[in-house]
Amino acid sequence: MSIIPSLSCEESWMRKSALHYLGQRSTSVANLRQVLQRRARRKLGPEADVADLIERTIGYCRQLGFIDDASFVEARLHAGRSRGLSARRIGAALAAKGVDRTLVAEALAGEESDAAEERAAARLAQRRRIGPWRRTDKEAEIEREIAILARGGFAVSLARRIIIADPDEIRALLEI
Repeated sequence: MSIIPSLSCEESWMRKSALHYLGQRSTSVANLRQVLQRRARRKLGPEADVADLIERTIGYCRQLGFIDDASFVEARLHAGRSRGLSARRIGAALAAKGVDRTLVAEALAGEESDAAEERAAARLAQRRRIGPWRRTDKEAEIEREIAILARGGFAVSLARRIIIADPDEIRALLEI
């Protein structure tokens, strides 16, 4: 007789499905719950009651350390900042993944918000080749470039400062 209780066929499938998904990407608890619900509906049918099964699977994944919202937020925050995303944009993306807003607020409070926001705006300007990285010196494009950064979630005053800044000043900012 085995010490480990045997799992039902559905629970075994659910765990394998969750582990396969988590092996490919990191995610939040809420997003994993949605993914498992969608997969269960597809495999077991829409009438199947799988809420308890999903919660046990999520508990199993948490117990093994495969899913953690705090580390997910930190990773997404770092990746977003390196891509030039604003705090507002990162927060919206994390909210779409079902992450608790207080967890996002704590992570954003843990960084130097003004300096990090300024570096992210400079990275976005560099990536989009606007402001100091503009190929031609067209003054007529300044308002359009400010609008690009503003749509990225940055304050207009910060966008204007980045767009009209000296290229050497912005490069020094990015090297920090």
